[in-house]
Amino acid sequence: MSCNCITEIEAKLPDHKLEIAIMYRGGTLTAETCTNLQRRDNGRRESRSGKPKIFAHTFCPFCGERYMPDAGESQ
Repeated sequence: MSCNCITEIEAKLPDHKLEIAIMYRGGTLTAETCTNLQRRDNGRRESRSGKPKIFAHTFCPFCGERYMPDAGESQ
């Protein structure tokens, strides 16, 4: 991740913490934001076994910068 949004936002919100996922992509460990999936039937976080529970973002939701370059892009 080349932006510093997670660090900057957490510094501005000392009583809160962003939910992040540690991802291993392209041989590198990165911290990326994610969203918990909520069930439509009851509005709660997904907790059933075998069901996806989080959605990892491809782009930073704050600045729009891509976390990892496309496979076709040079690094």
